[in-house]
Amino acid sequence: MNSTSWEQLPLDLASPRCVTETEISPPGAVRPDEIEAHRKRVLGYLTMRLPDPVDLVFTNNRSTMISVQRKRGRLAVRLHRLFRHADETILSHLSNYLISPKKIDSLVLDRFIARHQEEIVAPRPKPLSDLAPQGKHHDLQKILNTVNREYFKGNATVRIGWGNAPRRRVNRRRRRSMSRALATYYYNTRTIRVSPVLDAKNVPTYVIEWIVYHELLHHVLPIKKIGGKHIYHSKQFRALERAFVHYEKAKAWEESHLDQLLL
Repeated sequence: MNSTSWEQLPLDLASPRCVTETEISPPGAVRPDEIEAHRKRVLGYLTMRLPDPVDLVFTNNRSTMISVQRKRGRLAVRLHRLFRHADETILSHLSNYLISPKKIDSLVLDRFIARHQEEIVAPRPKPLSDLAPQGKHHDLQKILNTVNREYFKGNATVRIGWGNAPRRRVNRRRRRSMSRALATYYYNTRTIRVSPVLDAKNVPTYVIEWIVYHELLHHVLPIKKIGGKHIYHSKQFRALERAFVHYEKAKAWEESHLDQLLL
């Protein structure tokens, strides 16, 4: 077993690009002593089935249902508290999955999580007042309206605003992942956040239109799941990207200015 964290995301609640691992309170009142009793029960089962000592934490995480890491010879397992409902059959599949993820175990766990999806609380949308679409040089709301009208017949109902500046990156070889810092689509709140590094006089409007168009594609196209992996940029997505009228020009501008923008 390696130290990579595995995730179960059977619900269309999140994307690895956009959702943090903030832990929030679940709906309804659940007594702490009840949660702790179930945690000990699950821990006892995992301790018997897994080859290494286990540390178990129940979470209220809204994006990661299952994760495991090896730490100093021990397995640090984190499960959403909905696993307090797990019977012996589910715990058996969970143990197998933690040892070596296989499709059958993943499918069983996905279905179990889906049955208890009401316990996974989506974040409350931020008030509209928290979004600031009007920048110093570019008006994101105006750009969104234009792109929405021209490419989506005005049917894409999303909010937009300037976000936080991206963190400085040292590894210049990961340019594709770096470019994603320029904008993010938040599935839970149907919100697009654009990096303020683009609110500059030298950034052409068509570049921001292209970035907004890209994020709107995430809004209108479903996430595909193939072999347990979530596909956010499918062949259909890539084909529709090229429908943007300034696609080549915008991509070329982004490529030539990316390093400068993310300094």
